[in-house]
Amino acid sequence: MLIVFRRVCNPAFKTLPLHLFSETALKMMDILETIDKTPIEIKSLMQRFTLDVLGKVAFGFDFNNLDNPDNVYVKAYNDVQKIIMDPISILFRTERIPVIRQQNLKKVDKLSNLFKEIIKEKHKALAAGKSRGDLLELMLNANENQDNQMLSDTELRHNMAVFMLAGHDTTSNALSTLLYVLSTHKDVQENAREEVLRVLGDNLIPSTEQHKSLKYLNMVIYENLRMYPPASTLIFRELTEDLKFKDFVIPAGSLLELFIYGIHHSSKLWDKPEEFLPERFEKENANSENYSWLAFGGGSRMCLGNNFSLIEQRMVLCLLLRKYEISLAPNSIHKDGLKLKFQAVSHPIELIFKRRD
Repeated sequence: MLIVFRRVCNPAFKTLPLHLFSETALKMMDILETIDKTPIEIKSLMQRFTLDVLGKVAFGFDFNNLDNPDNVYVKAYNDVQKIIMDPISILFRTERIPVIRQQNLKKVDKLSNLFKEIIKEKHKALAAGKSRGDLLELMLNANENQDNQMLSDTELRHNMAVFMLAGHDTTSNALSTLLYVLSTHKDVQENAREEVLRVLGDNLIPSTEQHKSLKYLNMVIYENLRMYPPASTLIFRELTEDLKFKDFVIPAGSLLELFIYGIHHSSKLWDKPEEFLPERFEKENANSENYSWLAFGGGSRMCLGNNFSLIEQRMVLCLLLRKYEISLAPNSIHKDGLKLKFQAVSHPIELIFKRRD
């Protein structure tokens, strides 16, 4: 099914609807308008923003998380995310306890039913000739055009859930650390802003061609993903043959997990790995051949949503850098560097957005 899913999805992910990204990004800017110079907890805002972007761009559905984070749809999603990310459940396999298992299944069913309804409504809209250009619409159209092995609505629903659960938290974390880095590296912030103003001119929202011209901004994003990879490990891969590593032989059939954070911070692979140096990515596709940069994985199973995430990050930076100077809140716990726990940000990040003249 993976091959079929990628064949159906690839065209959709190559023609992402920029107007749907910008709708939610502008909505977030309206929120910032009300809190000039007041510290704001950026992790929470980015989580709300990225969920709304995913809903609109991927499924043509408005979770309305920016305006109403307590609504029933957001709760259904958050409940399932907590099940997956709960460290106690992971360590002690609490899902084996019948009562907890039943509770979890009910929460999963709620989210599954939401996706079922979204697909049903999308079929109706397409039949009526209504189009928004979201990913689900593009995937359904591509699905219809396959000569064989079409994905069922159930398979689409399951993959929607995986894409959403995998893409939401990682992108919100990436944006949070990215804005933190800009707040603590004012020279990088000013260089990035200068490029945004030069490339975009009077345009608030970058066009497809302008996205390609934001070279320095891309370097900043890539360097942030190197220093603070949202996924610190790569999911298990099974060895198809014995692997000799130094004095050890790892037998075929073993499951291996790559420690991305360790690779990204290795002095054997990177010069001054603990310093934030966007210029190390001046060369296009730098470090891709030796797999020393794995923010989106690598090879034939590289994350399908990599372009989605990069567009989202560029869109946010273009809007914010034009209008605001970003600073770290006084007395922040992160003033001497991001406090990490298991390679993840373990404390709130409060930033100040000061409107520029």
